[in-house]
Amino acid sequence: MQTVFIRHQGSSTPNILKQLWDRRLIALHYHDDYSTNPADYYPAGCKALERLWAYCNKGALVGADFRSLNNASMLVGCLEPGTKIFSERFQDPETGEAFIYKVAPLSHVVEVRYADYPLLLAIQPRQGTLTGWPSAEHVLVAAHERRSLSRKAGSLHPSQHEVLCYEWLRNKGQLERLVLPIGRGLQDIDIFGINTQGQRVFGQVTYSKNAAQLYDKHARLLNHARDTDTVYFFLPENAPLDADAGVELVTLEKVLADLENSQDVSVKAMLSEMFAEYR
Repeated sequence: MQTVFIRHQGSSTPNILKQLWDRRLIALHYHDDYSTNPADYYPAGCKALERLWAYCNKGALVGADFRSLNNASMLVGCLEPGTKIFSERFQDPETGEAFIYKVAPLSHVVEVRYADYPLLLAIQPRQGTLTGWPSAEHVLVAAHERRSLSRKAGSLHPSQHEVLCYEWLRNKGQLERLVLPIGRGLQDIDIFGINTQGQRVFGQVTYSKNAAQLYDKHARLLNHARDTDTVYFFLPENAPLDADAGVELVTLEKVLADLENSQDVSVKAMLSEMFAEYR
């Protein structure tokens, strides 16, 4: 089942959002019209309503954010295959404001606290009201089932892989200071820091096993390195990339295993939070 994100904002009020929340409905608002035909909302809402119909027809697991009503939690529930979209007028009992929404009911809904699954807040799509959310699949399914994520590298988001590798370098004494934020500094480098000898340390992190992508990332990473730099390429097990004299290859599985074997309480707590393990 595909995973989907919807953001409830724009034309609404907290009282109306609470009606949607309490009734476990997701909603789109493009003009106060009762039609559920996407063609009647061209161009503004056409694509969004088409996507909603597609998700309803095929079924989807939905993460529904109601930030202006509740910034601490989201609803996670299912659009059953064949779900029908209907239009309904919602009115705020205090202000009298009213809007006609195109709505669809969720089933098997759970309220998920962002504090328990913080990645669901960290990786929300920045634009758009309704969109596919494949990057959240592992954590969204786990949150819906109220369980921890499997203790394996593939359960984590790429941004968490970068954090793991940074922490591994620090734990190994290979990195002392950061020069740029992790993952957002240089286009071809995920970790850019300084070791205890004052030399530069570069790291690239990927979970891809595509040979062409790996060799391209490898080449671009080396283009930034000086002879005195220490360069790491973090990648999944059995990735089709040969070792290079200028780069140390480290698997993400080794990174995770080494951190799991750490006796540092803070490292254990970090991993527990990443995998949403309740203590």
